[in-house]
Amino acid sequence: MTDCMRMADRAAAPGAPGASPAPSPALVRSLAGAMRDALCSGAVGRMLVPPRETVEDAAGAKFISMPAVSPDHDLYVNKVATIVASPVPGRRATVTSVVPVFSASTGRYLGTLDGDTVTNLKCAAVTALVTDRCAAPDSRVLGIIGSGVQARQQYLGVSAVRDLAEVRVWSRDAGRAAAFARDIEAAAAAAGRKTDVVVAGSAEDAARGADILSTATTSVRPLPIGSGLPAHAHINCMGAHTTESREVSAELLRGSTVIVEDLRTAIAEAGESHAAAIELDALFAPGAGEFTRRGTIFASTGCAYLDLITCAHLAGHDDIEGFRLTGAAP
Repeated sequence: MTDCMRMADRAAAPGAPGASPAPSPALVRSLAGAMRDALCSGAVGRMLVPPRETVEDAAGAKFISMPAVSPDHDLYVNKVATIVASPVPGRRATVTSVVPVFSASTGRYLGTLDGDTVTNLKCAAVTALVTDRCAAPDSRVLGIIGSGVQARQQYLGVSAVRDLAEVRVWSRDAGRAAAFARDIEAAAAAAGRKTDVVVAGSAEDAARGADILSTATTSVRPLPIGSGLPAHAHINCMGAHTTESREVSAELLRGSTVIVEDLRTAIAEAGESHAAAIELDALFAPGAGEFTRRGTIFASTGCAYLDLITCAHLAGHDDIEGFRLTGAAP
């Protein structure tokens, strides 16, 4: 699974007890701008970001550590999480994560951010960043395959940078797909947008003719999405992948420009099929405007440097939209 799916694969509805605050499009865009600035300034290249560590016990529970240190942001963060295979008594979710934040120069503990909050906002913002660089400026049709938390962040990220005329949703759970479609309609109306929202009859129908496609599923087999996509389509692939299985077919990967957060992580977790991928900073190199005229796939595997940028953005504001550091030393 990607980092986004690991930390945000629950189906909690917006506003549900325990759900993270829903970020606004303005916050998503401002964080995407902070990510762009860090990539363009070389701040990301100066970070210390070791590979994430995962420990698994005999029962299948996973314990994850994702550290990053930035001299430019003067921060050390470490997103730590536990993942259990199924809910247990007294625990609402299968995934729990927190992000302690420290000053890199003094070592002072600055506080802790909720891991879901950081992950969901990060995933929406990096989706906005990549979509804005890769999707054609006149893209109006979005297909979304999936209906969980990450699918919702995909809508938020894409709609923050494109004026969508149509959104198609498909999920194996028809009831959840219909609820998701209603939430998109409400969000579009609240933003003063006229957007047709359709519950598609199949993954193929959701993808056919779409300018932008977002996949956020736990499928370990390639989704049937390639034949109906336009040549210029951009795909945000945020769901499950291993070196042996993934949402997007090898053929579709070979015929597209593949973008990843970190090439080392992508090859280790998604396999050699990602060896020719480019990293996010390439989107801002000379000639990067060409990406909007070719097929592109953002194959997300997650990387802690984006969590750090997100923490820096949130910590730099006073209780921004309800996101606050807790437990900070006086």
